[in-house]
Amino acid sequence: MSPQAAAAASDAIEAAAFVDIFAAAPPALAAELGLRTARIGGATVILAPKLPATIFNRAIGLGMERPATESDLDAIIAFCLEAGEGTLGYWVHANPLASPAAIPRWLEARGFSLPERRTWAKMLRGTAPPPEIPTPLEVRALRRGEENAVAGTIAAAFGMPPALVPWIEAIFGRPKWRSYAVLADGATAGGGALFIDGADAWLGLGAVAPAFRNRGGQGALMALRIAEAIAAGCTRIATETGEPLAGEPNPSLANMYRCGFERVASRVNYAAPKG
Repeated sequence: MSPQAAAAASDAIEAAAFVDIFAAAPPALAAELGLRTARIGGATVILAPKLPATIFNRAIGLGMERPATESDLDAIIAFCLEAGEGTLGYWVHANPLASPAAIPRWLEARGFSLPERRTWAKMLRGTAPPPEIPTPLEVRALRRGEENAVAGTIAAAFGMPPALVPWIEAIFGRPKWRSYAVLADGATAGGGALFIDGADAWLGLGAVAPAFRNRGGQGALMALRIAEAIAAGCTRIATETGEPLAGEPNPSLANMYRCGFERVASRVNYAAPKG
């Protein structure tokens, strides 16, 4: 697989997972947050205008599936402005392997700028078995009755408001998702999810509460999900994380390398102008 094809596949898997995440939202919450998704110019746009978090407000894959045009970018901007994103802000990801190379210049000409957290590492791996990562924590598939506790722990670990807990619970019940729990002496310590779409898989929502970190739980959770994706017949497994700023530790990225992921691109985040 060429570097461009690997990067495009990684973006496509992530985009498919987030479209399904948005589809999982309880109808009342979806209406309250203004959730919407669209395919525009080969890119996937996800928006939650009432939720001030860029993870839920961005355009993924511009120029990856096919060469982008300035008209494609303008259509994405128009869709976001119509949704009310003009004041909240959103990101357009610019993959360095996207076509044409002028995309960053087009964004800058329209007032987009680089935020502090300017790049994400796009990670991809194949079917090599993951390592065994020892941990005193119990890492296993989620069991019936644990959904609320695990969803609440994940939400808290990511700094999400409690109102989003039912949304995470709903993701756990979707056909393409598998969910996992991390426990410490029977107490909920974290959890995560695995999205499977044919031969593709995506790891997301992985979190361990601060009190239980540095015990190998995150690495073991990642390794388990990789093993289950491979057992399900997946041949491409993707995930991503913010790249560290100067001197900043990044245990998430370290775990990805430890578990056999390779960086296929450092995707640049361009923040829309406010107002």
